[in-house]
Amino acid sequence: MQESQILFALKKYFGYSQFRFHQEEAVQRCLTAQNSLVVMPTGGGKSLCYQLPAVLLEGMTLVVSPLIALMRDQVTSLTNNGIPAAALNSECTPEEEDRIRQAASTGALKLLYVSPERAVSGAFCDWVSQQKLALVAIDEAHCVSIWGNDFRPEYARLADLLSRLPQIPVIALTATADEATRREIVDKLQLPDCQTMVSSFERPNLHLEAFPALQRMQAIERYLRRNPDQAGIIYCLSRKSTEETARKLQQKGFRARHYHARMDPEDRREVQAQFQQDQVDIICATIAFGMGIDKPNIRFVIHYNMPKNLESYYQEIGRAGRDGEPAEALLFAGYNDVRTYLDFIERSEGSEVYRQVQREKLFRMWEFTQTQSCRTNAILAYFGEHRVTGCGHCDICLDPPQGFDGTVVAQKALSACYRLGQNVGTNTLIDVLRGTLSPEVLAGQMQDIKTFGAGSDIGWKHWQSYLGQLVNQGLLCIDYHRQSRLSLTSLSAEVLKGQRQVQLCEPRDPKAQRKVLKDPGDQNTDYDQALYDLLAALRRELCEEAGSVPAYTIFSNASLQEMARRKPTSLVLFGDISGVGARKLEKFGDRFVQKISEYQSQNALESL
Repeated sequence: MQESQILFALKKYFGYSQFRFHQEEAVQRCLTAQNSLVVMPTGGGKSLCYQLPAVLLEGMTLVVSPLIALMRDQVTSLTNNGIPAAALNSECTPEEEDRIRQAASTGALKLLYVSPERAVSGAFCDWVSQQKLALVAIDEAHCVSIWGNDFRPEYARLADLLSRLPQIPVIALTATADEATRREIVDKLQLPDCQTMVSSFERPNLHLEAFPALQRMQAIERYLRRNPDQAGIIYCLSRKSTEETARKLQQKGFRARHYHARMDPEDRREVQAQFQQDQVDIICATIAFGMGIDKPNIRFVIHYNMPKNLESYYQEIGRAGRDGEPAEALLFAGYNDVRTYLDFIERSEGSEVYRQVQREKLFRMWEFTQTQSCRTNAILAYFGEHRVTGCGHCDICLDPPQGFDGTVVAQKALSACYRLGQNVGTNTLIDVLRGTLSPEVLAGQMQDIKTFGAGSDIGWKHWQSYLGQLVNQGLLCIDYHRQSRLSLTSLSAEVLKGQRQVQLCEPRDPKAQRKVLKDPGDQNTDYDQALYDLLAALRRELCEEAGSVPAYTIFSNASLQEMARRKPTSLVLFGDISGVGARKLEKFGDRFVQKISEYQSQNALESL
C-alpha cells in the first residue's frame, strides 16, 4: 500500500499528519500480515498502531482488551472518527449482542473489542473463526507474562484463540514490559517471526520526585493550593485510605472523590464520568482506577504509598501529561510499604518462582525511591534502555546530591561480576567484593578469583547502594529469567577500559531528607486563554449532547490549544488543526468555527 494512502487515512480518520515513535513501522507490518510486539510509553499512541490498519485492511480487526471502560471509550472515540466499531462485553443485552454479531458477520464493523475471558471461550472461538478477520490486536499484552505487573491467566490462554486463526497477523501492545516480559509475551502467544519494537521510555514532560512518607497530607495540600483546579490522581494502597484521603481533601475545599473496586458499579461509573468531564478534579483511588482512563489533561499523579514494582509505577505515572504538557509524578515511600507488600507476596497463591520474582521487583522499586542518581535513567535501565546522561527533569537532576568519582568502585564491581561468569546475584557479589567466605562463595570456589576481597574496605550497605546505582545507571542489569543474576551491559566495557568515568553518591539516610514539593514547570501558554475557555465550554456542551461522553473523544486539550493559538475562522483552516479528521470536521467544525469567529468579531469591536 502506498505511503500517500496511509497518510491520507491518518489525517482523514485521526486528524494527524505524521506518525510518532514506531507507529509507522508497526502499521506497515500489520498491512503486510506480519506479527509484531509494540512497546510504547503510555500516551504514545499504541491504539493507532492497529486502528489505522483496521481502516485500511479488508475485513474486521479483533481487539482483546481487559476493561469494559477502556472498550467503551475506544468505541466512542472511533465512532466519532467515523470508524464503525463495537464491543462485546457483560454490559451488552442479548439483543445488543445479536445486533453486534450480525454487523460483524455482514462486514459492517471494522473493529470488534472483546475481553480476554470471552476471547478464549469455546463458543466465541468457534464463531470468530468463521468471520472475515484482517488482524488480531492484543492490548495490555504484559498481562500474558508471569514477569509482568498484572499477570492474568486468561491472557496466557490467548494462544488457543490464535491457533484457530493461523493466517491472521497479530499485533501485541503494551506500555510496561521489561526484557524478560517481552520475551515471554512472544513465547506464550506463540508468534512466529515476531518483530519487537520498543520506543524510548523517556517522558520528557514528566517531572519525577520522591519523598519520605512523612506528613503526606500536609505536603499534598500545599501542592494542591499552589496548583488549583488541576486534574490529578492520588493512588493509595487501601480502600479505606482512598476514602479518608478524599474526605480530608473535600473538607479542605477540593473537588475530590474516591474510587475502589468494592464500590457499587454505578457509583464507580459516575465518579469516572465526572472526572473525565472535568466535574471532579482529584480522584483518590486504588490501582483499580486508571487502565480505562484516557484523559489527556491529567496534570499530576501522586502516589500516597509506594507501588509494588516499577512496571506499575511507570504505568500509573503515564496517566499524567498525555497531552504533552508538563506534568508531575510525586511519590511518597516508606519501608512500611515494603513490609506490607512482602506480606501480600507471602500470602499469594503463586509458585515460589513467582513470589521470588515479585520480591526482587519490589526491592528494585524501593531502590528507585532511594536512588542518588537520575530517576528517569533508573526507569530506562529497568526496561533495557541504557544511558548515562541525566534527564534534567527529575528531582535528582534538578537538585543533585553530593557525588564522588566512583570509577574505581564501579570497575571492581564490574570486574568481579565478569569473572564470576555474570552468574551471581547482588548478595553473593557483595560477599565476593568484601572477601566474605559465605556458603555460596565456598560452594562456587569464588574465593579464588582475582577480585575476591577487592572491596573489603567498603561496608555492606554502601556496596548495596553502589550496586543499585550501577544498575540504575545502566552499567549492570538484573536478569529475572536467571534467578535475578547480575550481568554486564553495553556500557560496561567502557568503564572497565577506563574510557568512561562513573559518578556515585554516598547513601543518605532517608529520614534526614526533608524535601519541599516544587511547582510544576510552566505550561504551554502561547495561546489565547480566554478563547480556550470558550472552546472548552463548547466541548462540554457537545459532551452532554452526546450523552456525557469523555471530553477527549470530542477534541483533546492540545487540539483546543492549537485552535486558540491559530484561531481558524473557516472550515478549511479548521481542518488543518491536529486531531481534526474528516468526520470531526463534519460533525463539529461549524460550531467551533462559529465560536472562534464570534470571539474574533467581539474582540475587534472592543478594540475600536
